Parts: sequence; structure tokens; C-alpha cells
Amino acid sequence: MRDVDEREMLFRRLSAALGRHGSPGGTPSSPAGPTPPPGKESGRISRFAEALTAVGGVVLSGTPEEALPVLGEALRAEGVSALFFPQDDAGAREVAEALIPFGPFTLTTGEEVRGGNPASTAGFRTADAGIAETGTVVESSNRGGTLLPGLLSDVHVALLPSHSVVERMDEAFALYAEDPPRNISLISGPSKTADIEQTLTVGAHGPRKIIVLLV
Repeated sequence: MRDVDEREMLFRRLSAALGRHGSPGGTPSSPAGPTPPPGKESGRISRFAEALTAVGGVVLSGTPEEALPVLGEALRAEGVSALFFPQDDAGAREVAEALIPFGPFTLTTGEEVRGGNPASTAGFRTADAGIAETGTVVESSNRGGTLLPGLLSDVHVALLPSHSVVERMDEAFALYAEDPPRNISLISGPSKTADIEQTLTVGAHGPRKIIVLLV
């Protein structure tokens, strides 16, 4: 019973943490305008998942109890051994710490990764929004947030609350109307380039894989 109780408490803490960190303004985000019926939100989430998957991203959904073992397996398959997250991102911290038993994984920091940590890393961060039209994950420096998990890691794991998925890019930018951030990162699939002898290279200037955990 103790293991069951500990897992239940973990999932409750994770849900609470993501609720606090779910939008640029610090409260759960929602698209501009009236709240859509549940069917429309489900449609947006499906379109987001299809669009991101089409460009090489991975979307995981379901309860944390269902998703964490799958996420751990995906990170092991990529050779990941170290996990890092922004210190002020409670949701990212909860997920990274919960993944330790599914490793072997160790915890590191963005500063250590920037300093040249040789380990293969996964960077965790709660996203500000997702854009259904293009399968894009939106992250920003709002409230002093760091973009390092989506820039320096080998695998970027974006935690995306389902209520933060909007239909179009203009709706995502509208979330920043009252407090525009200095930096916004729009992530549509893994980093790749074909500039080198016209050969597609994945992970050329950023993560070689992006995994979105829909919560």
C-alpha cells in the first residue's frame, strides 16, 4: 500500500505543479476568447499531435503513471543518462525526479550542461503553449524563465498542459500581450539542417529529439 500511496502523492504533486506553471501569466492558460467546448479542445490536441509527429516529434499522453515508464524507455533508447530542468519549474522537477527509477538517470543542472557536461542529457521544461496548426511548442523567457532545456539538451522534454494548446500562432502570441518576453522559442520538431552538402543532419544546432508530454 505504501508504494501505491507514494505514487498517488507524486501524481497529485505533479498535477498541482503543472497547474501553477501552466502559462506565461502564472495561471492556467487558455486560448484568446471564450473557453471552447471539450470537443473543440480535443480536436486541437489531436491536430497538434499529428502536426508535431509529422515533423519528427514524439507526443506522449495519458496519466503520469502510464506515461512515465514510456518516457523513461524513450530516453534510454536515446542514450540519455542525465536529466536537468529549471530550478523554478516545479512540474519539470517532479517529472525528472519521478523518472529516476526508470533509468539509470542522474540529475544535473543547466549550468553544468552549458559548462560542457559530457553526459547525454534530457532537458525538461513546462511549455507556455502548443500551436495545433503547426505542431509547435512555445517557450519563452517570461518571468525570468530559461530556454536552456530546449537549446542545449540532446533530447528536449516539453511538459504541455492540454489546456495550453491553441489553434494558431496569433493566439499563442496573444498570451504575451500584457507582458512581452525578451525571448520566445518556437519548436517544431527536432533541430535539423540540410545546409551541409545537402545532407539532412538531425541535432545540428539543438536537441536531436523533442518529446512532448501532454498532461
